[in-house]
Amino acid sequence: MNTPNGLQEIKNTFGDITEYIDETGLLEPDWSTEYLTTMDLPFSIPLSWNKTVSVTRITCHKLLAQTFNDVFTKIQSQGLQQSITDYGGCFSYRQQRHSTDKLSTHAWGIAIDLNPLEDEQGTTGNMPQGIISIFNQAGFEWGGIWIGKIKDPMHFQFATGY
Repeated sequence: MNTPNGLQEIKNTFGDITEYIDETGLLEPDWSTEYLTTMDLPFSIPLSWNKTVSVTRITCHKLLAQTFNDVFTKIQSQGLQQSITDYGGCFSYRQQRHSTDKLSTHAWGIAIDLNPLEDEQGTTGNMPQGIISIFNQAGFEWGGIWIGKIKDPMHFQFATGY
C-alpha cells in the first residue's frame, strides 16, 4: 500500500471519517466497527501515563494492522524493543494538538506515539535511528522531521503532507 499524501488521499485510502461524526462532534460507533481493529503486539510496552501497566495490544486502522505487526516484529528481531520505553497511543479521536480545525491522524488509527516521556512535542527528542528507519521503511512519516512547535519526535504516521 502506498503512503497517502494529504487529506484527500487519507480519506480515499482509510475512509472519510467526517461521514461518521455526528451533529455534536462525536465519532459514531460505526467508525470503530467498520474501520478499526485491535491487534496483539509481539512484546509489551509500558503505558506512558502509568508505567506499572504494560500495553500488549493496540487499536489501529484495519488496513494497517499487518504493517504495524511487521514493524514491531522487525523492532523485536533487531533487538530494539528496549529502545521503546513507553507507549502514548495509536487510535484516538481528537484534533491535532496545534490545530482547531484538523483531525489528528490518530483519529483514523494510522499514527502511533512512542516514547512520549522522552520525545515530547516541540523538542528534538532522542528517538533511536533504528526505530525511525524501521517505521520509514514501512511507509511512515516521522514527526521528528517537522519544524517548530509541531515537531513531534514521538509520532509516526502512515501519511505525508498532512
